[in-house]
Amino acid sequence: MSACRLLLCRSMSPSSRRRERSLYFAGALLLLYAVLGNYVALPGYIRFLERGGRSEAANTVDAALLFGAAKTILWMYSFQLSVLALVVARSIREGLHTLPIVGFAVAWLAVWSWPSLPAPGRWFYLVFGGAVLVFIFQVLARPSVGATGRLARTLFLSSLAFFAAATWEVCGLGSTGRMLHPDQAARPMAHDLLVTQSSKLMFELLFAWGLLLASGVVSRRQESVRNAPRS
Repeated sequence: MSACRLLLCRSMSPSSRRRERSLYFAGALLLLYAVLGNYVALPGYIRFLERGGRSEAANTVDAALLFGAAKTILWMYSFQLSVLALVVARSIREGLHTLPIVGFAVAWLAVWSWPSLPAPGRWFYLVFGGAVLVFIFQVLARPSVGATGRLARTLFLSSLAFFAAATWEVCGLGSTGRMLHPDQAARPMAHDLLVTQSSKLMFELLFAWGLLLASGVVSRRQESVRNAPRS
């Protein structure tokens, strides 16, 4: 399989190589800004909220407000866009199903961007939390098989993307935790925000483990087909 990947990389067109390098570079920059934004974007956003959503000059909209909003919005999306850029770059390099990855990522970002979605009841955590536990059991109980084949590797790469997103939600560097600003982290957060953030985290873990399980299932089926006796 490694020889096939090496051959695929060598057969990439110059334009594909340029796109891959550009995406890796953009992903690295966005990943860096995801951390630096805690210092260059978050403090201004917190002051903006403390002023009741008005600029320092008490105007509704001015240049400073627009610049601060642009910094904050870019920071809030920086990690997700970084992961997307890195995943697409790797997908291009390995010749995977890139368009479905991008389509699913854009759809998830649209849901993730909606502050009040989802806002479920206890059934949500019972059903989807139980599904996550089932996926974890299935992944760990089944024999380990490396992701082989284009579809299986696409599913595996997609699962890594959602594992990365879930990690960002809980690692303390994201906007919700505010862990790099102890004075802000000590302040209570709105309950509805905590509910929607935890439900989005649930979906990210559900997708991550589900895609990982699907990758293993596809790989095992392909392995059994290859090993089946031929008449």
